[in-house]
Amino acid sequence: MGASRFETLTGGTGLAFGEYDDPPAEPMDLVAGWLAAAAEQGVREPRAMTLATADRAGRCWQRVIAIIAVDADGVLFCTHAGSRKAREMAAVCWASGLLYWRETGQQVIFAGPVRECAPAESERLWDARPVPLHAMSSVSRQSEPLPDPDGLRAQARELELLDRPLPRPPGFVGYRLVPEEVEFWAASDDRMHRRLHYRRTGAGWRTTRLQP
Repeated sequence: MGASRFETLTGGTGLAFGEYDDPPAEPMDLVAGWLAAAAEQGVREPRAMTLATADRAGRCWQRVIAIIAVDADGVLFCTHAGSRKAREMAAVCWASGLLYWRETGQQVIFAGPVRECAPAESERLWDARPVPLHAMSSVSRQSEPLPDPDGLRAQARELELLDRPLPRPPGFVGYRLVPEEVEFWAASDDRMHRRLHYRRTGAGWRTTRLQP
């Protein structure tokens, strides 16, 4: 039995990681490939990403969000423009995200500036959002105090009874984390966990294998 029995964050180890020995020139296609493979292998919530932000004083906060897409431009997600994370991203313009898949023993870490999507793209993202989510997204002022839970539910229920898509509320905004760094982590039974780090440079991406 390998050393991993003494300490583990994972449900499985030793997943194939051919790109570790032959890294592609850029990381985002590999992220998309890992996401697709995670879904195929039964990872329960492969698009659940821990998003870390900080205020101007460097005080960090984290939460788990659902990412919408990963492409060459970055990691796309939505939130309320008045939320704590949106306020901190507006103030600091930098964030870090972590995908962790216990079932396969993998992690992907992103860090980089965050850009607010154009209104037209936020409209498209809202239109693609399941209609049953529209009501609460429309009435909630995310991260604000909640003095009257029943009142908020009643407002949402009133909109639900309309039984139709709702217009995008002004606070619903798309954001894109544009990575300057990406790290892939794959567990190994012998604790030689494989870490492949990408850093963006003026000429493209520089890759480095890191010690476990």
